[in-house]
Amino acid sequence: MSDNKTALLLDTLDRGTIQTALQTNNYYRILKYPNSSVKNWESIFDILESEEDNENFIVLGKLTEHTLFRMCLPEYEDVVNRIIKKISEKKHLIFIYKDNLMGEFSFFKNVEIKQSVYEIDERKDYFNYPENEITAWIDFHNVKCSEEEYLQKVQNLILRLNQELKTLPYEKLIDIEISGQNFIENVADGLLFRIYIPNERIWSNEFDKFITLFRDYASTISKEELKITQNRTDVGVICSLYSVNKDISEEEISSLYKEFSSFMDLCSNNPSEAEKIIDKTDLREPEKRNILRKYIRESKRLLLDISQERESKLLTIKHSLQNELQESDLSKEILDYVDQSIPASNFSDKIAFGTQNVQNQTININPQIISQVDGVVCNELNGNIHFNAQEKELSKLIEKFSENISEASELQSSLYELIDKATPKEKKRSSWQKLYGFLSKIAPKVGETGLNILLHFIEQKMKGE
Repeated sequence: MSDNKTALLLDTLDRGTIQTALQTNNYYRILKYPNSSVKNWESIFDILESEEDNENFIVLGKLTEHTLFRMCLPEYEDVVNRIIKKISEKKHLIFIYKDNLMGEFSFFKNVEIKQSVYEIDERKDYFNYPENEITAWIDFHNVKCSEEEYLQKVQNLILRLNQELKTLPYEKLIDIEISGQNFIENVADGLLFRIYIPNERIWSNEFDKFITLFRDYASTISKEELKITQNRTDVGVICSLYSVNKDISEEEISSLYKEFSSFMDLCSNNPSEAEKIIDKTDLREPEKRNILRKYIRESKRLLLDISQERESKLLTIKHSLQNELQESDLSKEILDYVDQSIPASNFSDKIAFGTQNVQNQTININPQIISQVDGVVCNELNGNIHFNAQEKELSKLIEKFSENISEASELQSSLYELIDKATPKEKKRSSWQKLYGFLSKIAPKVGETGLNILLHFIEQKMKGE
């Protein structure tokens, strides 16, 4: 099998933007339509199987409402299972209409299919039927189950697609064009993750040093050549990490980052254990000693900077609370609460990734005062972007449910970009897609009320409200 750059396109995706991006990056294109027969699905599987060893093979697709219903017909079950597995093993991106991604369909009373979607889809892609017509569709295909049972099958399929594949919602043509183009370019450039660091966020300066040390560690110890780029805005820095040789996955970079964080902690606290890690490498003996000395020295220096930054933030928070609470002497309970609210000074992933959330504590202090303290602490930790209640909750969900560091950093960056008033409109839509897709994936864990609040919130932010 050749390693020629090949893109499998499932359905018509745009009016030329994605095609141009594929052509510019020298991809051979194969177009297949999923709203089709089992025989055609078998041909899609054959393509995926034939490209199994091709590292330069990508998949971009769109699954319309009608396609999703078709995929749950009994005769499609086997080939659908095989195709999902094959796609999951390749770099891919699958678009699903935003309401469908939440398990809701055009014939639901609360669903309104936006006219803008017909820039890319056809009316026949959606049922738009009265509910009794769905029963007729099921009967026509000789499905031996009730409408409710079949709807549950489709909703379960969507949940599975959300868990096993990388899916994004779309509402109009531009959603597919921009995200599809970004996906192609990111694959071509070897992007591993992006991190948005607001100005004045705790340890923002230390992060620059940390990520550079990580790059050097990956190159020296793991033989992975990485590249760092930074784009500065008025309110922060977007740091991007790339694989020069494009030979490392998001999962592998997450594992490598955790390994490096642990190694840096050992260099500071237990150098003999750090030495054991270096000794396991295939480096020459003199180089091993030089590298160990370098990282012991740099880790202690960086840990001192991290500790001093934490102390500085504590002092600033104390002064802010004295003004906020109009008390010159804060109680020991409040000071202890503040101290425990700030992450410890170590090399955990808190330094580089995610929002610094106030830690949950049980304490006997007036709830109104605690709310004021939490606000001051959170704003001081997160720099010049101040989070409201919905933003804090979304940030905590990202931290809790992200599958790896790459996903967490991308989602946190999307949240920052969504609430940053200087973010261009197209970038806000892209950020909305990623956060909407994430919420659809964790919907069963969030609850309907909380989910609806967060969905409404990110839509308002996307519109600039």
